[in-house]
Amino acid sequence: MTAHVAPWKKEVVSAITRQISKHKVVGIIDVRGVPAPAFQTMRTNLRGKAEITMLKNTLLKIALEQSSKDKKGLEKLAESVDGQCALVTSDLNPFKLFKQLDATKTKMPARGGEVAPDDIEIKAGETPFKPGPIVGELQKAGLPAAIELGKVVIKQDKVLVKKGD
Repeated sequence: MTAHVAPWKKEVVSAITRQISKHKVVGIIDVRGVPAPAFQTMRTNLRGKAEITMLKNTLLKIALEQSSKDKKGLEKLAESVDGQCALVTSDLNPFKLFKQLDATKTKMPARGGEVAPDDIEIKAGETPFKPGPIVGELQKAGLPAAIELGKVVIKQDKVLVKKGD
């Protein structure tokens, strides 16, 4: 007994398979946590140079496995499909493509539940905060804060979150 597959899914897989076959470079990018405006900017910057396609991971894996018959190594790429990812296809040099994708990165404030890409370190020195309850809050967060000459001061450098936490 075989499962019924929706016709639109078959069409999407065949379209992605055609897209993969007509380009020299195929890649997977992790778009977890990328805000929509930043993602649209990335697409705009790559227009005419690369195609970025978002689709369900299972459909992407099927398309990669079907395309691996024509292009060797795509079955290994299918193993890296996890979480929120997008397919990138291009005829650019892969290193130039990576450089252009990397140029769109921007720093943004941390949100709860995210993984830190780098150490988050607070440097010693004055803060813009006025003396008051903020000192206690900073100390609860593990920062050596104090009031000196009417200003809130961090006494020493402190790594609050290590890379990967």
